[in-house]
Amino acid sequence: MTLQILAVFFPAFVLVALGYALRRWQIIPDGQWRGINLLNYRVLLPCVLFVTIARADLMQAGALPVLALSAGGIALALVLSLGMARLLKASARETAALVAVCCVWNVVLFFTLADRLQGEASLQWTGTIATPSLVLATIIIVMAFAGTRAGGMRKALPALATDPVLIACLLAVAAALVWPLLPPLLSAETVETLLSPLDLAGYGSLALVLICMGAGLDFAALKGRIRLLFTAAAIRSLAIPLGVLAGAGALGIDGNAQTLLVLALGGPSAAFVYAVATEFDGETGLTAGMITLTVLISAIALPVLTALTLLS
Repeated sequence: MTLQILAVFFPAFVLVALGYALRRWQIIPDGQWRGINLLNYRVLLPCVLFVTIARADLMQAGALPVLALSAGGIALALVLSLGMARLLKASARETAALVAVCCVWNVVLFFTLADRLQGEASLQWTGTIATPSLVLATIIIVMAFAGTRAGGMRKALPALATDPVLIACLLAVAAALVWPLLPPLLSAETVETLLSPLDLAGYGSLALVLICMGAGLDFAALKGRIRLLFTAAAIRSLAIPLGVLAGAGALGIDGNAQTLLVLALGGPSAAFVYAVATEFDGETGLTAGMITLTVLISAIALPVLTALTLLS
């Protein structure tokens, strides 16, 4: 079991460490990472999301409790982060950062780990799990950061309407519902051929996205506001996966679906939260520190939690 878990997690976190080293030693200068991150966020990530969700069978047996728990995990993150922000007397801008980091999990890391853990069998559930979480989380983080600025809500709607992640998810859901109706018009082979360019762009970029994830780690941002930093990490990397594990038991979800739910919702926060914080002039330093700490905590907690699901 230990070797199996190590084989799943070790390569992914090595790529994350490589990304940090590349930026730390300026092998790739700071100025060039912005363009790479924009390519990831606006093109490569939407590609991998579209092909994964579009191929998902959202109507399969057992899909409803999985969809519900995926959405419920985000709702739990929202409730816990708002509650802790009030308890800690956080400002509106600090609350927005806490909510955003807690509500978003790293989908690229999830797809990578799921494939290494379960291979092609993971495709049965990855799209189903990703869909409600990403749609809800994207809406929440844009509204959270927009709400801290005068006139921010007016900017939130155009931002949501043009958000590449949200657009990719919604189009993919529509495609997933339409695919079963296409065989009389288009064969399965034709559909796969049409998807293949997006497939190549998306899944061929997973390593690059993980490297960029490492490049975005900011250890200097871990100084100050320690309570908020550790609250974000505790909710994102500990409370949410434990809550999902309990929810899976209550809903009768087991096997691969249970493992993948914990693997997804227990992952660290995603770098695109920082991009949204920057766009809305949010607490970028605090956001960067929170994301960094969730990566560090998840590197320890997520393998343990995943192993628990495999043993149950």
